[in-house]
Amino acid sequence: MGRARHPGWAVVGAVAAGGALGTLLRWLLVLPAPETGSPVAGWISLGLVNLSGSFLLGLLAGISSRRALPRWLVAGLGVGVLGSYTSLSAVVLAASMAPAFGVMGFIQTGSPGGILLVAGLVGTFLALAAGATLGTACAAAGLRLGGWSSPGPRNASGGRRR
Repeated sequence: MGRARHPGWAVVGAVAAGGALGTLLRWLLVLPAPETGSPVAGWISLGLVNLSGSFLLGLLAGISSRRALPRWLVAGLGVGVLGSYTSLSAVVLAASMAPAFGVMGFIQTGSPGGILLVAGLVGTFLALAAGATLGTACAAAGLRLGGWSSPGPRNASGGRRR
């Protein structure tokens, strides 16, 4: 195996600048969510951000599959802006805030609140499954709108049939 090729400083710079922009956009969109003490508003805004990001990533992929766009632009928008915009860091932050909602007390005391904790975990896994399904659907819609179409049939050697 050879040494990996450097993507180029224009690509690296575009991804870095895009990452800062995507993080700022996410923060501005999630900022207005009401802080009611319930994580529901946060999960709703997280879902909306991630679903819109999935759609936009699909749209970018669809457009870039039909048009020759500069590599730095696709990387800056896709990996940079939309990668940071749809980051899992919000889920990590929510998990780190669990002690503020008394989760540790439920675990330590074995109180009836433990039932609520288990129900919350089940709900979280169901939300993740729904998010993955809806995210895939949004990405597919973006791909379609961007002009991407599924590749045609291939022959046994992997090439396209003519």
